Order: sequence, then structure tokens, then C-alpha cells
Amino acid sequence: MVLVGARPAEGHTTLTRLGIPFVWIVDPGEPLPQAGAGVLAVHRAPYRADPTSLLEVPLPRDTAAVLSFTEFGLFPAALLCEALGLASVSVGAVLRTRDKLLMRRMLQADCPGPAFGIVGEDEPDADDFPLIAKPVRGAGSRGLHYIARPADYPALRDDLRGLLWERFVSGPEYSVEAVSGEDGHRILGVTAKRTSGRPRFIETGHQSPAPLDAVVHARIEERVRRCLDALGVDRGASHTEVKVEDGRVHVIETHTRPGGDRIPLLTQLVTGLDQYELAVRSVLPGPAPAEPRPRFAHAAVHYFPWEDAVLAGHADAGRCRALDGVVELQVHARPGDHLPLWQHSHQRPGHVVVGAGSRDELHARMRTVEEALSPVLRRTGDPVPAAPPLLPTS
Repeated sequence: MVLVGARPAEGHTTLTRLGIPFVWIVDPGEPLPQAGAGVLAVHRAPYRADPTSLLEVPLPRDTAAVLSFTEFGLFPAALLCEALGLASVSVGAVLRTRDKLLMRRMLQADCPGPAFGIVGEDEPDADDFPLIAKPVRGAGSRGLHYIARPADYPALRDDLRGLLWERFVSGPEYSVEAVSGEDGHRILGVTAKRTSGRPRFIETGHQSPAPLDAVVHARIEERVRRCLDALGVDRGASHTEVKVEDGRVHVIETHTRPGGDRIPLLTQLVTGLDQYELAVRSVLPGPAPAEPRPRFAHAAVHYFPWEDAVLAGHADAGRCRALDGVVELQVHARPGDHLPLWQHSHQRPGHVVVGAGSRDELHARMRTVEEALSPVLRRTGDPVPAAPPLLPTS
């Protein structure tokens, strides 16, 4: 096995847990990982800038599969698989999902979506507003622009020239995790998404399973299967984002990798299905996974909404991790850090993952964590507040 990319950690930890030896290829811009159990060798190759650089890496003769779970490793990994004649998602399918304009064009016949075009080339009609303009290739909500009215468009056209524009689809948004293989597309779960709203739509939380009635749930699954078929995704993990507007399901975008934002963890917590393990097994057959064992009926991730302020302090995170239902809690920001007004998802200061037996219990546990963490935020010019107290010990 060859693994391309140092992140996410679930890639190499899954291979290690399954006892699959692998060669690890990392980009010079990534931290050099420590070779642990099962790592045959670690090689550096500039796969982000030069995908063909993987072809020069010395590999074992018995290499049976190549995988990547990181966005910029998907195309290089597919390219290497094709060169070696190994089972994988195709180069074409990766290109069609990474290029949002190409994706829209490929979906027009079998899976039509909102009106779209290129700013400066395909002018939107008045009925296409409000609209979203975004890079053809982008991630993490970077470079996203919301344009509400036709009158606002001419002044922005030159600055946004070359971006993809799409009619803004209203309604709730969901993420669909799947793994494809010889038996077709296996839908693992549908997760409800929450965002910061206009103008950046940065994701602030996810909840699984999504609160959907059976009819809408079935429509979402059917639309995602048609999308994956139309784009030629027939192997490995996928993460598809959809919106439901007036009962109609619209595909926003899809990726040939697991979702970010801890969504695969939420899916596993409520279904027992490990998307990373199933993705590995889609290209490297082996023993069937153990019987799924859900840990909770409901799970959610919440990103702490701290921005445009200085973090003066917060309560002890270690004690918050001991609260009921807390699976994971991370605070990246440190006391004294300036927290910018979010422009993209990488600026979020931390998150918590919580599980529970019901939705009401889930929401109550989430509120308990937020209150217990007691963040103290200081705006510019505010007096410096006292440090927050620790959680009570009894």
C-alpha cells in the first residue's frame, strides 16, 4: 500500500490498525511524520506542485494499492494508480470533482443543478440572483462571495472575473458520506450542516443523523448516487454536499475523499461504520469489517463561535473533556491570541464533538460544554477581564 499525504491522521492510523504495511509519501510542505509500526518507508515528493513526481518514488514491486485522503493528494494518487494499473477512482473522476466548473457541466444531463457560469464570460440573468461566486478549484470556504442583487454585480465583475458563479440555493444543507466499490455506492450517513450564513458560509457545526423524514432522506440518497454515477466515481470514499430547496435536492459539490470537520467521526459514532476502513477495503480486499457498533444515537460537532476579539482566557479544557458525552474537545487558540473575523474555515479556534441518546440530550450536553468552557473574549478597547474560574471539582 502507498499512502499519499501526511493528513488526515485517520489515514495512517487506519492502515496501522488494520496491520497493512505501507509506503508513506509526504509533500515537502508537510511535517515529516515519524515512521511507526507498519511504515515501510517515508519519502518526500512535491506532489502538490508536481503530481507526476510520485512516478519517481521507489516503490515495492508488490504494491497493491495507492490511497490519499487529502484534497491535494487525490489527483497524484489516482495518477500513480493508473500508471501502475491498480484499482482506484479514475483520474477523470478526480478531475471532474476537483474542478467545480467541469463538475457542473458533467452533471447537467443526469443530475441538473442551479444555473451557473463564469464571471466575465457567462453573464447571469436577473433570475439567477442571489448568486455565489467561488474559485473553480478551492476548499475551506476560501474566496467565496455572495452577491444579493443584479445591481451589485457590475461593480464586482472585474474583481471576480474567472470565478464560477452559481444561483444561490436556499434551504437546509446536508453532507452525505459514501464508499463505492464493486457492489455500487454504499451510503453511510447523512449529516445536517450549520454555517455562519452570508457572506462566507463557513461551517460552524454538523449533526448526525440529520433530522429528515424518510421521503427527503430517500431523495438525497438517490440524487447522490446519480451524481457519483454521472461523474464516474466508482471506487473509494466520497463526500457530497447537497441542499434541499422546496423539496428538490441540489448537489452543491462532491469530493473523492471523506469529509472534513470530523464528519466521518460523527458517522462512525452513530452507525459504527468507519469510512476510512471501508475506503481501504474498496481498493485492497481483506477480512470483512467487524459488525458495526454504534456508540450513540446522535452526535454533533460544534465549532466555537469566537471571532473578532482577543481570547483573554477560558476554563480548563481537560475538565470539560470529562463532561458527559464529550468525545473530543480541542482549543487551538491560546489566551492572548487575536481571533480574526472568519474568512475561511481554518480560522476557527476550536471545536467539541458530543454524543447522546436523543437530540434533546445532545443539545443540552452541547450547551453544558459551551458554558463550562467559559471563554472570555475582549474586544479592542475593552478592559482586561479577570481569568475565568475552573470548573467545580465536585
